[in-house]
Parts: sequence; structure tokens; C-alpha cells
Amino acid sequence: MASKTLDISLRPAQGEVFSAKNRFRVLVAGRRFGKSYLSCIELFTKALERPGETFFYCAPTYRMAKDIAWKTLKKIIPKEYIRAKNETDLRLDLVNDSTIELKGTENAMALRGRSLAGVVLDEAAFMESEVWFEVIRPALADKQGWALFISTPDGTASWFYDLWCFCEEDKTGDWIRWCYTTIEGGNVPAHEVEAARAQLDSRTFRQEFEASFENLTGLVAVSFNDTNISTEAQDISVLPLLLGVDFNVDPMSGICAVRKDDTLYVFDEIMMRGGATTWDFAEEVTRRYGVDRRVLACPDPTGGARKTSGVGVTDHTILRRSGFTVQSPKAPWKIRDKITAVNTALLDASGARRTYIHPRCKELIKSLRTLTYAPGTGLPNKNLGVDHAFDAFGYLVLQQFNLAKPEAMGTTSYRLY
Repeated sequence: MASKTLDISLRPAQGEVFSAKNRFRVLVAGRRFGKSYLSCIELFTKALERPGETFFYCAPTYRMAKDIAWKTLKKIIPKEYIRAKNETDLRLDLVNDSTIELKGTENAMALRGRSLAGVVLDEAAFMESEVWFEVIRPALADKQGWALFISTPDGTASWFYDLWCFCEEDKTGDWIRWCYTTIEGGNVPAHEVEAARAQLDSRTFRQEFEASFENLTGLVAVSFNDTNISTEAQDISVLPLLLGVDFNVDPMSGICAVRKDDTLYVFDEIMMRGGATTWDFAEEVTRRYGVDRRVLACPDPTGGARKTSGVGVTDHTILRRSGFTVQSPKAPWKIRDKITAVNTALLDASGARRTYIHPRCKELIKSLRTLTYAPGTGLPNKNLGVDHAFDAFGYLVLQQFNLAKPEAMGTTSYRLY
């Protein structure tokens, strides 16, 4: 096939990574930098340069690989370069006999035994270490293949952070690294990033938009302090009662609040021990606040299937039959999102506090003051026994406040010959 000029659109920061000749490149970048688009450009151009070879795009899951890169890859590669396309296997066969395959790494051992000329590991920080060390690195050996690691950071207690540090120590010249913020990527305008600052806690903002490796150790509720405790957090009976619910057998936990404008006032908590059922919990809410009070329940999403009361109906059904309106997604919240939502409501990255808690809510205050991460996991330590009030509060906050999702803007031209 006759060679032709291809128009490749890359921002300057993307172009710097693309143009580097180092065999192993590590890019840490903020949200909406254009990491996945760069991945697809990288795979296509390298596949053209090395006929008859195999190249992988890897994401933490098969679904992510399909959602993130498959459509983009098919869009940027002209049809005349594609000999065959397999939608099930997410594979493109090019006319020069090279192949590009998209893979999820949730079953990394299934990828063993392949010989690769190049690979992109997108969101590498969220993969297990054996994906690189036991599967991909050996697969590159016989072809002296290249690797591009691209990710937002995920704390300092990870193999990806160790890899990032190794780049600085490398003496061979094979390794190089970059760190770019969302703004430096050039795809998101400054006003969108500032909007995100008001919708995320400071640590999450630094990680997601400033590409900072944040150390997930110590306290979970890092944004909480005594400023969030106020006797002004009172019930306003004309407003709906907002009820965060954690369906734990002992204790079953409820956080009671009202929202006025953009501020959440937590004025009461319900902690029921001794094997209380969801029916018992609902009766206690009604006893305290009356049958005529509108209750918007924000429970653990898994309660839509779980039957902790053991009477043949789900916990969500019991709340509905008790006259409450249930607000909950079908799928469980991610733990990271719950932690982010809690910290953002307590103090966002712009310095605004949107939650005030009455001193009578002793269990919630204790939870916010003492819940820490389990060593080496980046997850709350359930063994401390103080997580239930935090979880109930987290489900409430997740329903009441949304996170920012800035969209990509336009691009400028980068020409490949």
C-alpha cells in the first residue's frame, strides 16, 4: 500500500510523550489529559512501523478497555488500513499483518504466552503488579518490545508509584517519566477545573486534577475538624428528613439531616444494637419524627437485594413499606467515591464547608475522628468498629452531592509523516 500523510491531533504535552524514543515511558496525568487518545495514536503508529507484529492495549477490565479505547481506535484508524475487525475479541488486523488487541487485566494469567512488540497499560495504577512483572514484561522480551504506562495516580503504597520512582533512578536510558496536570494537558479549560475544585476534597482534587501521588494512610475523613461541629445543625421540620442508612446487624445505623440550599445539617443519629431489624429501625424513625414527615432514605445500595430482617423482603422494600422514599442506585457505590464525597462535603478544595453536625451525633463524630485506613490497603479499617456511622453518612452525602465530570475540549494539529 502506498504511503500517505496522516493527520494526527495531539496537544503539545501529548506530543512530547509520543515523540520520546525511550523504550519504557511512564506518564502520570490528571483527568481528561487525553491519555486514552494518546494510547490509541501510539498503538496505531507503532503498528504501522512494525509489520506482522502484535500490540496490546490493556485496561484494568475488559469493559474499561472497550468503553475507553475501542471506539476511539476505530475512529482514528482510516478504513483502508484495516483488513479485519473482531468486535467480540476487540481486535483489529491491519493490512500490514500487524494486530492491535484490547485486553482487560482482571484475569492477567489468561494473557500469558503471547509475544508482543509493544503495549500500552492504561490506568496502570489500578492493575495488579503481576500484570507487568509476570505477564507483560516477559512477553516483550523476545521482540525487545516497548511499553507505555499511563495513569492517574493511586497513592504511594502501590507498585506503580515504585515504578514511577524507579524511572528517576534508572541509569540505562530505557526509562523516562512525565507528570502533567489536567490544565497542562490542554483539553479542559481552567474554569472547568475550578468548578471541580468546589466539588472535590483537596486530596482528591490534587490526585485527580494535579496528578499528585497522595498518601492514603492515616485518617479517612481528612477534611473533618471541629469547625464542622455546630449546635446550629438543627432540624427544619418543613424540609424532608434525609436519612442515611447502613444495614449492619449490630449496630444498624442511621444519620438524620436536612438540606437547606447547598448546606447539609446533620442533627441526629440512630444507632440500634441487639439485633434490631430494618422494621425496628423504620419504626424508630417514625416514632421520632412522626408518620406525616416526608423521609428520603439514602441507604446502602446492596440493601435492594439483601434481606437482613430474614422475613422474605429486602431492606429497601421494608423502607418503602414504612412510607419512606428510597433514593439509591442499583449498583453499589465505589468505596473511593464514598470517601471522596464525605471529605468534599466536610471541606471542599476551594475551602468551603457544606456539612455541619450537631454535637449530639457522638457516634458519627467519633467515626469521622478515628476511622483510619487499613495498613497497605487504601481502604477503611473495618476492624476498628467505627465505620458504620461513616458509611451511613457516606450514602447520604453521595445522594446529595455530585462530583465534577469536566468534558474534553478541542485539539490542535500534529502531523505524522
